[in-house]
Amino acid sequence: MRRTFQVAGLLMALAGVCAAQQVVDRIIATVNRQPVLLSDWEVEMRYEAMVDQKPLPLADETARGALDRLIDQELLRQQIRSYRLPEPSEQEIGGRVNELRKQLPGGENEAAFRAMLGRYGLSDGELRDRVATQLTILRFIAVRLRPSVHVERRSVEAYYNDKLLPEIRKKGEPAVALADVASQIEELLSQQRVDTLTNEWLKDLRQQSEIHVEPAAVPLPSANAKPPEQGKR
Repeated sequence: MRRTFQVAGLLMALAGVCAAQQVVDRIIATVNRQPVLLSDWEVEMRYEAMVDQKPLPLADETARGALDRLIDQELLRQQIRSYRLPEPSEQEIGGRVNELRKQLPGGENEAAFRAMLGRYGLSDGELRDRVATQLTILRFIAVRLRPSVHVERRSVEAYYNDKLLPEIRKKGEPAVALADVASQIEELLSQQRVDTLTNEWLKDLRQQSEIHVEPAAVPLPSANAKPPEQGKR
């Protein structure tokens, strides 16, 4: 597997080039000869910045993480093709967008949310496409990995005694019975195990794949977007 990261130059794409300049897209990475475009990276960074309420442009390390996640998404998409999974419905996508809006400050206010999308340079279509990709990958992971996960009773009891009860006592709250929270603990431990299996699987996929990231930089306008001011939420 070949991986080359020279992020500093590529981050010029977010340096606030004049919006009137013509946008020239290009391939910035290949995953088993499948392209990842500079515009894909731009949208991913803007989406993650909005969700995390971070100002643009992102720091080098954060931007590199966004590119890594794009590569992981492409690796998983290549695996998904061998499964016959239904695509997320418009209702599912809309429901997830609404959940996301509830997590963002002022997101439930239509005017405030539209202004937020504008600040981060995201269109409705780009937002919905990003959410659809997220839903598809989560569904695939649930089908591919979740059936192999089993949480033993003793693991639930250990979490209850070693983590939950001490945290409750620390907060001075009344204790809860194990029977009342066992199902929630089991779900939490199951998800943690799925996350671990996913990371291990992605590591194996990367080792088995040919991945190349282009070192060259190409200026890209910031989608006519005004970056959010530092400290504003």
